[in-house]
Amino acid sequence: MQIAYYYGKYRPSSDVEHARDAFDYVGGALMRHPEREAEPILRTLAAACLIILICVAVAFAAKSGVGDLDRGDTRLLISECKVHTLQRNQCAYVLATAFHETRCLMKPVRETLAISDFQAIARLDSAWAKGGLPWVSSPYWRKGWFGRGYAQLTHKKNYRVASIKLGIDLVSVPARALVPEIAAKVLVMGLKEGWFTGKKLSDYIDFRATNFIDARQVINGMDCADKVAAYAVAYAAALEQDGYGVTGIEAKVGAP
Repeated sequence: MQIAYYYGKYRPSSDVEHARDAFDYVGGALMRHPEREAEPILRTLAAACLIILICVAVAFAAKSGVGDLDRGDTRLLISECKVHTLQRNQCAYVLATAFHETRCLMKPVRETLAISDFQAIARLDSAWAKGGLPWVSSPYWRKGWFGRGYAQLTHKKNYRVASIKLGIDLVSVPARALVPEIAAKVLVMGLKEGWFTGKKLSDYIDFRATNFIDARQVINGMDCADKVAAYAVAYAAALEQDGYGVTGIEAKVGAP
């Protein structure tokens, strides 16, 4: 079988893209032949490819500093998660989102990682002019409402929602979204309450189950969902080791 051959060619030393290719290949086969979805080998291969993808992504992410609770403003974000009583895996996903959206910096950033508003607008203008932003219908960044913070708060309507929720005018002064304490609230409250897409963290992560893959829909569809999920796995382990959410009863589990 061609799919089995492709999967057999994969090696753990391959990078995340190869793992994603394997998963997409199997998934594509199932879409082309839905009548074969029940075949055990296809379901097994799909599950195996997903597991490999996440494991490889975790190993790759570790080299970039994911899981480091002292990196950048990570401790600030953890504190904000505790203020809003997020469960450990929910906090892990918050940190994973920040890690991804800030390009590993764990600091509030402007869209394109620009060092000034002028540079951010210029970079976005250039990319749009070259057709690099096909999903954009109008240049939302020109009046200053481009991505900022840990969550990359974008568009006037989202700045307005955050302003109302926080009682801070971010529409008139969008640069305030770069203030760490404000950016932390935007990220944590936004994910918890469903500001960005209408979907909440608790829709995918709670005491009953954890779905780090689909949780990406809370902020940005399924874009890079597998990568962010891998980051969340690493952060969940780090938070557990750090004692986040471990009660006295939980701490005694497994003790002699």
